[in-house]
Amino acid sequence: MNMKITKEAVIQAASDIADERGLNELSLKAVAEKLNIRTPSLYNHINSLDDLLRAVAHNGMRQMNEQMKQTAIGKTGAIAIKAAAVEYLNYMIVHPGVYETIQWAAWHGTEETAAVFDDYLSLLITLIESCGFPTEHTDEILAMLTGLIHGFTTLQLRYALSEPDRVRNDLSNALDTLLNGVQLKYGR
Repeated sequence: MNMKITKEAVIQAASDIADERGLNELSLKAVAEKLNIRTPSLYNHINSLDDLLRAVAHNGMRQMNEQMKQTAIGKTGAIAIKAAAVEYLNYMIVHPGVYETIQWAAWHGTEETAAVFDDYLSLLITLIESCGFPTEHTDEILAMLTGLIHGFTTLQLRYALSEPDRVRNDLSNALDTLLNGVQLKYGR
């Protein structure tokens, strides 16, 4: 019995390949083989490899954003920011290939990429505002926070995969340092 292939199945197969083998091993041929179909059949669902990579990235970004939101529910201030940031790291640990694809999409994105990224920024802005900092400094604080979260997690990926608890703790400590400095500079 031949299962009907959907665009969602194609995106999931590509995501699985990226996570299992890395972005460099993700190809249309590899996706077709995983789905047990011929490569030309993929074009019923996607336009190109770049189109597929963007779909994987957008799907991953949406999942990561949702996980960050869920972990921040019921929390405010520094506790909420740290919870969301650690969840960002957790997503990267579980989905290293999709995370790599998200980084690729930052350079090769579309308006949809920008819209999904804006959802991420909106979440962080809400969390920053829950700290009670003056709103005129929100953009500055957002730039520092996104730089720390992205830079720290990306640079720590190798260690995060082998020592996730240590890296989660290190990220939490780095966020404490940043937020204490922000409180000193901008606190009321």
